[in-house]
Amino acid sequence: MNLQQAKILLEKINSLYKSISMDGEIATIERDLMLSYIRQLYETFHQMDENGTVASPKSRDAKVKQNPDLEITNEPAVKPPVKKYKPPRIIEIPDTVKETPPAPKKQAPPPPPPKPAPKSKPAPKPEPPKAPPAPKPAPTATGSSNPKIKKLFVFKEAKELSEKLSAQPIKDLTKSMAINDRLLYTNDLFGKDNNALNAALKQLNGLSSMDQAQPMLEELAEKYDWTSEEKTDTAISLIKLVRRRYL
Repeated sequence: MNLQQAKILLEKINSLYKSISMDGEIATIERDLMLSYIRQLYETFHQMDENGTVASPKSRDAKVKQNPDLEITNEPAVKPPVKKYKPPRIIEIPDTVKETPPAPKKQAPPPPPPKPAPKSKPAPKPEPPKAPPAPKPAPTATGSSNPKIKKLFVFKEAKELSEKLSAQPIKDLTKSMAINDRLLYTNDLFGKDNNALNAALKQLNGLSSMDQAQPMLEELAEKYDWTSEEKTDTAISLIKLVRRRYL
């Protein structure tokens, strides 16, 4: 590896960072990919010498030998001086001091009588909890009557094994979408507005069935013209992904 390889890794890191900053949220695959790039960049610079090339083990040993501070000598360490032990001096106590009786201890005064405990007031009765207000029903989408838009939602059961494997259920639309797919849906189906895509995915995650999601998708299809020839395949791909959310 050399500086050219490090430059390529930095360009990849910058490109991935721009994509993450556009989304506002970091998916698991994006985080793992960024960590992989950073680890490769660290290993690239870790193995380089001052000239930008990979340092061999011999050259690293030579640098260690040239540094006198790193040389190991066989001279014995200087032992610290040993202090001689001196016994403590014994002081004799005169007999007059030994025979003096100890002074009597003063008795502590008796403690004051305890104060009577105050009478506790009865606890107020708790008020019955108020019933929470009934939640307002969320506005429901009315869908579209355009037959071209209805045609986008025609569902065909998977027959091939590869098609069945790609139709497995998912729990979260935002975490199950690859980076390239997210960019494709944003540019082709949401007028290059990443916030509009995130808002739609968040609302779709809160629904419980495809019957609830289809009217909303039909309105988006009519708003962003998903029936045009260059957008039809991308729109069908997004609708299949949303259908897997409710399997």
